[in-house]
Amino acid sequence: MHSLWHFIWVALLIALAVGQSEDPFAEFDTEDTVIIADDYDVEVEPSVLTDTVENTELEDEDSQVIIEDEDFEGINPSEKPQTGNNELNIVNAPINMKGHWDDYYLEIIGLIGVFVYALNFYTGKSINNRLANAWFEHHKKLLSDNFYIVGDDGVSKEVSEGVLVKESENKFVLWCTGRLGCEGIKIEIKLLRRQDLISVLSQMFKPQSDTITVTVYLSPDDMDSVVLAVMPRKGIKRLQQEVQDLAHFATEKKVDKFDLPSQLGVLSEFSEVSNEFLSVPVCKTISENLDVFDSMHFSDYYTGFKISQESQAETERPKPVKRMIFNFVIPGFGKRTKSAIMETTEPLMRMVMHMMGKVSKFKLSKENKSKAERHRIQVEEDFLKQTHNQRQEAAQARRDERKRIEKEKVQELDAEAQRRYEEREYKKSMRRSGPRVKQLKVKTG
Repeated sequence: MHSLWHFIWVALLIALAVGQSEDPFAEFDTEDTVIIADDYDVEVEPSVLTDTVENTELEDEDSQVIIEDEDFEGINPSEKPQTGNNELNIVNAPINMKGHWDDYYLEIIGLIGVFVYALNFYTGKSINNRLANAWFEHHKKLLSDNFYIVGDDGVSKEVSEGVLVKESENKFVLWCTGRLGCEGIKIEIKLLRRQDLISVLSQMFKPQSDTITVTVYLSPDDMDSVVLAVMPRKGIKRLQQEVQDLAHFATEKKVDKFDLPSQLGVLSEFSEVSNEFLSVPVCKTISENLDVFDSMHFSDYYTGFKISQESQAETERPKPVKRMIFNFVIPGFGKRTKSAIMETTEPLMRMVMHMMGKVSKFKLSKENKSKAERHRIQVEEDFLKQTHNQRQEAAQARRDERKRIEKEKVQELDAEAQRRYEEREYKKSMRRSGPRVKQLKVKTG
């Protein structure tokens, strides 16, 4: 990529140099004298010829001559005028074919821009393809040892293997299934938009990294009531407010009792969960690969990010699912594009396989299990109350709107019609406010 940018700067400098090197008035340069080829060889100074032509043009523009028949009395049109031997000989002068590149410098810069954009597109696309395939080839054996099917395309009816699905020029997806304790995993390789020239330019000012996201899909019986998250401390407060399960169940735990770096934070529902999963080998793996590790999140009640109250009134609450989500980053902020850089996630991928087996075997104590069930029931009740209040507010708003429309229609009626309308509404309100009396009909005799 560095050689590409060197080529871009050199091309732009050449285009600007060509635009400024030529004389913009070169096509108007002529000799000091003008030679007229006829029967008489006369040399005329250019200034005299120019003044004569300008005077002739001014006279033709100022004087408008009206030709009448009386002006030609006594002249026979059939008679030819007497002419001397002074016919004009035309000399074929060479055409000036000298090119002036400065007249097309905008077009030159535009063509260079199109060429550079196309060159960057194919170069960036090939780099992303090479990095994604390098990651897959390096981790293929680890995935094959833990899953029966690695790389199913999810489209064909027959089972396919070894397919790295390309969703875009910078996003690749790998599906794996066939393991006890989970339904399957989805590995998303999200690389930088190296094929986009604008993204490459913005990368210079705001560097970003290639990321890998591993999502583990668990069935209802594969995970107990577990809510745990390990993520950078600088964003832990924001995520705790935005992610629903972390906001409802998790609280921040002290990192001192775990062998984790100080820049990481821990969120958990119970200390029993964090003590079980953040063992010494796990914390050591995270600490040794801190430049690659970004976050991990386990939840038996995962519903995604919070929904705003405006949109929540119109949509249903997402169904809670059981998920394990791991986020890793490729070090170097996109500057290191060699295939070997993709091998840095192997220790963390081994940690993912270890965590999958541990989650399926973990069981909460009876006391914490009952607390977890009460917490989830309380969240459901709070949600039902909130939606009930929102429905009541929406119904009241609709009634108020109907009354407003009726009042506008009544104002357009005459006085007598308005009086009858007010009497009718008054009787309705009295019937609603009055006590309800049940009438009984008694048959006599």
